[in-house]
Amino acid sequence: MKLQAQQTNQGLQQEIRELFFIISPPRHILSDVSVLKDDVHYLIGHEMEDRYSKANIALFKYSDTDERMNHMIRFVEARAREIEPFNIFLKDFGVFYNGSFRTIYMDIVNKSPVQEIFEKIVKEDPDFVPHIPIARNLAINDFLRCWPYLKGLRYSNQHFLCDRITVLARADRKWIHHRDIRFGR
Repeated sequence: MKLQAQQTNQGLQQEIRELFFIISPPRHILSDVSVLKDDVHYLIGHEMEDRYSKANIALFKYSDTDERMNHMIRFVEARAREIEPFNIFLKDFGVFYNGSFRTIYMDIVNKSPVQEIFEKIVKEDPDFVPHIPIARNLAINDFLRCWPYLKGLRYSNQHFLCDRITVLARADRKWIHHRDIRFGR
């Protein structure tokens, strides 16, 4: 069975080449992250690589044959049945140092439930840090222009119910919603 992605606005079926498993925050968090990305764009004075990407907590990407991608979805569905919904609490911002680049992210207070999901589905990895990216791979000069502003912002008392894993599919160089995998039985 071939994995197909429905392109709703054009009515076309396209073959899926890759899957992306994420936790997708609700609209109010998506909106907050979008505004923060606009702030970074204004502060650095030029486009950044992920300005228009939607806020998410990335779990993993998977690319293989149709049969194996279908198997991976069934595997994640089975593991998701073992997970109870929980709240994700967000507070302030942090920085990852990637060589000469910096990534600014929205910090998750209670990382362990998301890390447990990652470990149940992917593998144990002490380096996995759940987060919501604001600006990825900023050059140091760009980072120095926007970090003092973001560091000074207080973002707290925001949380959302995490009750599913969202699966995106890459079809025709674009990520589109493929399905949601709900937690619990």
